[in-house]
Amino acid sequence: MAQDNVELVRRGVASVDDFWEMLDEYVVWDLRAWPMPDLDPVHVGRDAVIKASTHYWGTWDDYDVEAEEVLEAGPGVVVILRERGRGKGSGAPFDQLHPQLWTFRNGRIIRWESFPTRADAVEAAGLSD
Repeated sequence: MAQDNVELVRRGVASVDDFWEMLDEYVVWDLRAWPMPDLDPVHVGRDAVIKASTHYWGTWDDYDVEAEEVLEAGPGVVVILRERGRGKGSGAPFDQLHPQLWTFRNGRIIRWESFPTRADAVEAAGLSD
């Protein structure tokens, strides 16, 4: 089961359409640990999560994301994403790590959390570093 979740994360990172399909109807996107400008700290429901994440991704040009590390964590998966792009208005480049914890139930993402550090994501998943 956990390995299946790892494969779902890999698919979701590779394809936004696959990611949208994995979102549970009542998914929660929790940004309280890593607040982002112009986004509320918590988004509840598939439509709200899609709207907020589309807004976030829409602030960048040449946006790209890849999984640098993926760790099984029971019903969750810690994924360390590398995000790259340029600010749409400024053209300023960015390259950052974005640690996340995706929690699954029955093949659906029920919780999607962002963290400032890998250690924070690993701890939230109940893993030891």
